[in-house]
Amino acid sequence: MSSLQEDVRNLLKLLHSVSPAYNSIVQALFILPQRARVLMGMYPELTEKEEELMELFSLRYSEKGFIEASHGGLGHHLASLYRRLFGILADAKTRGLLLSLANISEEEFKEFDPLRAWMEVSLKYLAEVNKDALKLLDIVVTKLSDKESVSLDEIRQAASDIKNFDALMRILDRISENYFLSL
Repeated sequence: MSSLQEDVRNLLKLLHSVSPAYNSIVQALFILPQRARVLMGMYPELTEKEEELMELFSLRYSEKGFIEASHGGLGHHLASLYRRLFGILADAKTRGLLLSLANISEEEFKEFDPLRAWMEVSLKYLAEVNKDALKLLDIVVTKLSDKESVSLDEIRQAASDIKNFDALMRILDRISENYFLSL
């Protein structure tokens, strides 16, 4: 294996190991902006060093009680790095070029794909927290399986038995923003 192939492969493995799926700090940064109470509830261990983390990652509290990453700060750049990486990995052509450079098959890459890992963590979280959100996601995926787009009314009609439809759609919309998908 050439040095370039090893370097690209090692870079992908490194990005996987510090991705939002495996690093609570990067995960918290990735889901910003978020209400402070929600974020602190999700990551109680981070509250012990709140002031240091706020300074290090250039975080601030908004007037409405959200924690946000200041544009240009370390937190903003880490979250942007993963959003861009996920966009690259979601694009079949660009992903193919990257895997070709690393001489990695699609099957082999499944083992350390940071986007796949983040999706798995997110779906596991949804399954634990709100099974109706997973049911709604299944309806959306089923509706989209044979179409390029689907209307919100079509989804609402198919999910007529799901309570809190609007709140669950906001959750799924937030997740889809993180994966560059469009519901």
